[in-house]
Amino acid sequence: MTLLNVQGLTKRFGGLVANHNITLTVEEGTVLGLIGPNGAGKTTFFNCITGFYPPTEGRVQFQGQDITGWSPERVCRAGIARTFQIVKVLREMTVLENVMVGAFLHHPRPADARRRALEVLEFTG
Repeated sequence: MTLLNVQGLTKRFGGLVANHNITLTVEEGTVLGLIGPNGAGKTTFFNCITGFYPPTEGRVQFQGQDITGWSPERVCRAGIARTFQIVKVLREMTVLENVMVGAFLHHPRPADARRRALEVLEFTG
């Protein structure tokens, strides 16, 4: 099943083209890395997917639903979240409890959040 489908994504800032006609499909269960030098447009691409910037052209679909131009909050509730490079954990909490914080958005019951956090920790090693 296709998890993420990006078609013809372009982002311009005035005359500067940060992303040009990016097409990408990510299947469920796939791990994908995006690499490139500073200034190549990686962060802009993620910002368009996660709703921080609307794409100038193109479409973003998540689980078959068009999420192009959605707010970051709405994209997050749909299941796409991002973190920033400077991450601080809550020192008074365990690793499991820190991961559970992120799980509470979709799993408000502590037992469900714990189960999901354990799955994520198992997946990431």
